[in-house]
Amino acid sequence: MILSDKEIRAYIQNTDTPMIEPFLEDHLQAASYDITMSGHISLLKKIGKIIDPSKNENLDDMYEKVSISDEGYLFSPGEYLLAELAEKVNIPKTLVAHIRPRTRFTRAGILIADQHCNPTYAGRLYIGLRNVGPNTVLLKPGLKIAQFVFEELSSVPSEELWYINKENAAYKDEEAFRGAKFGEAGWSEEGKKYFNELLTAPDDD
Repeated sequence: MILSDKEIRAYIQNTDTPMIEPFLEDHLQAASYDITMSGHISLLKKIGKIIDPSKNENLDDMYEKVSISDEGYLFSPGEYLLAELAEKVNIPKTLVAHIRPRTRFTRAGILIADQHCNPTYAGRLYIGLRNVGPNTVLLKPGLKIAQFVFEELSSVPSEELWYINKENAAYKDEEAFRGAKFGEAGWSEEGKKYFNELLTAPDDD
């Protein structure tokens, strides 16, 4: 069941941890909630190597983080970026959330990547935008770029599968940008230990 404005408001008011922070009443629609850009974007850049999504690696060097002022950012045709949301989300164990594009952006030639938020996910999302139109588009902090649609589950998921309980969840409690992190899913404890030792080993001069 898709939540209406009344049900979204009830979740906001009746939980100890706010589902959306900050919550603004004028962002609430009949069956969705408008979400906005912060003052930070991450630009996808060419890194000169082949990317293998099947491997466990954190590809932070694929992106350049940029702060944008109130004058905004000129989003060029063919460009792809990740826009940080101004809102933090805390998904209850009984819901999932979906990122959906706004019609205004679709008509302007901006494609917004769908995104799925699992039960108990908490963090600040980064939304993929691509300019497939022929025109440069001005992006500003506070711009309503997409919308949350909340859907109620028919039952509470198994507790061991809650996002908050998964040790290998790549974007748990994300605040700072983590790039295209494929996570450590499937790693053995020995493998994780070896990887952490490599990270903390002194550099050889």
